[in-house]
Amino acid sequence: MSSRSIGLSLLLTLSCVTLAQAASEQSSGSQKALRDYYDIQEGKRLYELYCRFCHGEQGKGKAFDVTPPPADLTSPTVQEKSDFDLTQIIHGGERGTAMGAWQWTLSDKDKQNVLQYIRSLAR
Repeated sequence: MSSRSIGLSLLLTLSCVTLAQAASEQSSGSQKALRDYYDIQEGKRLYELYCRFCHGEQGKGKAFDVTPPPADLTSPTVQEKSDFDLTQIIHGGERGTAMGAWQWTLSDKDKQNVLQYIRSLAR
């Protein structure tokens, strides 16, 4: 076998390995995107069941007349809060507001799904 044949074989092998890695990364990226989509859909379902009454269909906070008014979940003030802070509010409520605690109703996974949906409202 000539050195040229060996070089071509090596180049072909490296190309196949690179393509296989790219396909694997794309597949895992697609799986993550699919999981995220279903998590957001579950978050939307939970939002509509538990949150929409006060925060409204679009999350603007104008659905229920209380003082202080429910938060506009699409606002920069809410969207700039960390995931941890928003999850804590969903979990334990917010003192001085009508926002109640959902710690006994929503599992940790449910809270994460609702959080993902809240993040999607601002997009």
